[in-house]
Amino acid sequence: MLKARHIQIIIIILLIVGLAFTSTAAIAYWNDVNTNSNVIIEFGGEQASLQITETGTSFTGTLVPEGNAIFDGEHETATFVYTVSIDKTLVKSVNLVVEAIEVKIGDSTEYAHLVDIMINGTKDEHTNELFNSEVVITVVIRLIEPLDESEVDPEFANVEDSVLAFETIKGADLSFTLSFTVLPKESEE
Repeated sequence: MLKARHIQIIIIILLIVGLAFTSTAAIAYWNDVNTNSNVIIEFGGEQASLQITETGTSFTGTLVPEGNAIFDGEHETATFVYTVSIDKTLVKSVNLVVEAIEVKIGDSTEYAHLVDIMINGTKDEHTNELFNSEVVITVVIRLIEPLDESEVDPEFANVEDSVLAFETIKGADLSFTLSFTVLPKESEE
């Protein structure tokens, strides 16, 4: 009877140790998944996290077309700087494609073509090589002045009615999404 009592105590202790181990493992797993990464990518069944950090200063003020910054707080460009890295060691380089999508002024895309977005010096999209180091992404945004046919030659007009376009976009929030895509490098033959 004493042996049966010892066996029950040993089983209870083993269950407590097993519960503590599985709880600790589950917490450690979720802590690892919820690190600062905001993009999880998969390489042939292997998952890795793309680490994207905004390193520049945040933009405050009003974005105005070139040559129209007259008052304090008005800016002709807005610049955002990000560092991008991957949390696993790569054995070969990959392409990191950064693209500006879903550009809106206010809640509309009607005048989105008046927003000029340069990503590392390339309009709307840029491809960088990513290989075990940080990549710096610089995004520069400009607002193009709305011009209609009464102001410029028809080939240079960018809206039908510049006054309406100005009134519509004046003071409206500008929004866009940066899409980060990792693609295998194409072999050079």
